[in-house]
Amino acid sequence: MEIKNYVVCKDILGIQTNSKYIGWSFGHPNESVSEEELKTCRIVVKLIVDPLKIESEKMSGLQKYHYWRGEPGRDELFYERNFFAGTKLRMLIKGIISNRPEIRVNKNFLRFIRFRFNNLHSPGYILTDLVCVLLLQHGFSPLHCSGFSVGDFAIAVVAPGDTGKTLTTMRAVFDAKASYMSEDLGVVDKENFYACPWTSTFRYYDELSMSWILRWRMKILKVFPPAELIPVPGDHRNIDYYIGKDRIIANKKLTHLALLARRNGGVKVLDKAEAREMLFNLNRYEFFYMKSPMLTAYSYFNPSLDVFAIEEKEREILGQLVDNTTCLLVQSEDPTKFAEMIIDTIKS
Repeated sequence: MEIKNYVVCKDILGIQTNSKYIGWSFGHPNESVSEEELKTCRIVVKLIVDPLKIESEKMSGLQKYHYWRGEPGRDELFYERNFFAGTKLRMLIKGIISNRPEIRVNKNFLRFIRFRFNNLHSPGYILTDLVCVLLLQHGFSPLHCSGFSVGDFAIAVVAPGDTGKTLTTMRAVFDAKASYMSEDLGVVDKENFYACPWTSTFRYYDELSMSWILRWRMKILKVFPPAELIPVPGDHRNIDYYIGKDRIIANKKLTHLALLARRNGGVKVLDKAEAREMLFNLNRYEFFYMKSPMLTAYSYFNPSLDVFAIEEKEREILGQLVDNTTCLLVQSEDPTKFAEMIIDTIKS
């Protein structure tokens, strides 16, 4: 299969893959780029579909750590587990220490394991955990947020799930003609917001959905998550189908953090210490690298991969970001009002 290159977050993150399905949190554009264009990214990861039969034979004698195999100082880790009717789940991860990160996974693992269940994590989740650690090692942090820009202002919108962060950005973009940055996830350093514009959870909102099939699928997934395994026909377009690419901003100095709460109370400026704790708490709920079985096993054989030090780096980056922005607590029982409340506040 042909390996394609995607820039996921301009100048920051790219991926090379021979799979149509990735299943990670960062999304990817519809159009691939050349290897030269990919080299502009600080971090490039590989996700390659591979039977891994030869690796299974070569690594069967390595030290075992639950379903993982490795040895001290070896910058790679192998996973093998019995699956259905004599088939295997296989994965090879390497290059975390040497900064040449690569995941190879067999078809069964990628096709059938789409969720986290106890210590069995999907390749997409494992790849997300890996990228979170790589970002933090390079001085960036993933941020579970949406984001948009109005005039000289750039706003990251943070909230618990189902509060309205995606809806807020989509209303700002479509109703207030704001520029688009992200709707589910971004990357930050101590003062800048780097967009990950290619996630597409927004397409399940009624005003953007292209078919009744997608709307019904989202309803089914809420009560029966394994329905994610069933392929769905229909529209899977990214945001650039709905708005021009000139309205998508790749990065900007962040001026405001808007933390949403589904309750009455209006808008107030948050105390910095309170904002730091809220931001880190919401991020911790979304990103699981501290509990990643893969990273735990990898660090067992490579103690220089210190996930506790990496978590402290996340706290440091997010703390600096809070110190350099205006932090707003935006409160309303009606989530459709959040965008207007934010824009009115920053303009005044």
